[in-house]
Amino acid sequence: MIIDFHTHLWPYDCITNDLVQYFKSRNIWDENCSILTAGSLLKVMDDNDIHTSVVLSSVLTPETKNAEIVKMNEYISNQISGHRDRLLGFFTLNPFFEKEAMNVLETSIKELGLSGLKIHPSFQQIYPNDKIFHPFYKKMEEYKLPVLFHSGSIGIVPYKDAYSNPSFIDEVACNFPRLTIIIGHSGKIWYDETAMLLRKHKNIYADISTNIGRDPKFSEHPMSWLLYKVKSYSGCLDRIFFGSDYPMYMQSDTIDCLKKAAILLNKTYNDFITEEDIKMIMHDNALKMINSIKDNGSTR
Repeated sequence: MIIDFHTHLWPYDCITNDLVQYFKSRNIWDENCSILTAGSLLKVMDDNDIHTSVVLSSVLTPETKNAEIVKMNEYISNQISGHRDRLLGFFTLNPFFEKEAMNVLETSIKELGLSGLKIHPSFQQIYPNDKIFHPFYKKMEEYKLPVLFHSGSIGIVPYKDAYSNPSFIDEVACNFPRLTIIIGHSGKIWYDETAMLLRKHKNIYADISTNIGRDPKFSEHPMSWLLYKVKSYSGCLDRIFFGSDYPMYMQSDTIDCLKKAAILLNKTYNDFITEEDIKMIMHDNALKMINSIKDNGSTR
């Protein structure tokens, strides 16, 4: 069984036209918006031997108001309701509305049963180390719940990738050493920075979602660069999670890419990626995190 630590669902009326056009460009859009439902996600999970997924939403603009954010968080909570044995939900917030945003945080955890915070620096046009986030990091530290950052390139105009350089997370981890931090996408393709952070901070984790090359002949190369740099520099892969970024990418895409990357590395470096490494990435590492979240009593 596999655990997918990076999937997305949004209510249809909260997504931007840019995102709809992206879905259409990848031929994964239907006018009924069924890809953004738990039913569709669970079917894809079943097809790929995935038992559990972490479901995220994201603030899509820096101007997104709290009413819309609450709608997104409630949508996640409602979609995973009845499937909480297989789906774990994270909430989002807009720190520019600081007082209201703290209420969003508290309500999401206490009433909606959501288990972590997702921040998207590029969509929200704010750096992870901005001091406006400090009250929220402190509160998540108190709840012993994780914060997952989008990191690395998006590659879609007009979003600015610089906000999502993982190097800004270093300051967050230094200031909040008890905060559980997850580098979404492992900083694609700022892998040097991600490897440095994983070596330095034991409270930092990363997921491998969307590290897939555009040219099908070399699609596994970015994933192999990530695994090579992290294992070589940080010394192990015990804080790396499988993630797909559904529905932007299907789980099968990442499963296939991970297997090909391991084969590519092992051709050059004998047994560099072991079967135990793959098992840790696809299941064991994430299971420890999920059990820790459940032990803190945030899910219902």
